[in-house]
Amino acid sequence: MKYSKDEYVITKEYNDILRRRYALFTDETKTRKTVHTTMMTTFGVKRNMHWGNIQSEVNLDDLFIF
Repeated sequence: MKYSKDEYVITKEYNDILRRRYALFTDETKTRKTVHTTMMTTFGVKRNMHWGNIQSEVNLDDLFIF
């Protein structure tokens, strides 16, 4: 989960961390299932060159729809 006052921006460094976590998870669990990287954020994720590995997003509007 990430908190930001605006759209969350994935930097090159954070994208590298996400890739390592994905690889570690799939290696350790030996899963044969598809693993989706999902970002839970306050206002969503900014679309930039490092956004491409995110399969889905959940933001406040998704959680608190009345």
